[in-house]
Amino acid sequence: MRPFSVLVLVLAALGFLGFGAWLLVDPVGGLAGVGIAGTTAAGVVELRAFYGGLEIGLGLFLLLCSARPDWRVPGLWLVLLGNLCIGLTRLYGIGDSGEFNNFFAAALAWEFGFPVLATIALMGSRRR
Repeated sequence: MRPFSVLVLVLAALGFLGFGAWLLVDPVGGLAGVGIAGTTAAGVVELRAFYGGLEIGLGLFLLLCSARPDWRVPGLWLVLLGNLCIGLTRLYGIGDSGEFNNFFAAALAWEFGFPVLATIALMGSRRR
């Protein structure tokens, strides 16, 4: 299952890195589709730092986990729990607000798909 674990980690890392880089370069445009606006310079700094910086940091950590065999299981747990909690929180927000759009649909597919993949990889790592 090692190649599958590495694949899950690398794909999740690339997703975080790509989204983070987009939000680093264009935090206002990247989030405008869901109604998040940086209406002040301080707001743009915060969007860039938290959404861009955190996503980039998570992506780099997952790439490091993919390269270090002893870090793969912790990395997979991050993929599982991080995405699952984001997805569950998004579902709560959708239920609370009644708002649903195409971005949310794609995000939920990611946020529930990757925990499934990480679970499969973790189950495979336990058999070794």
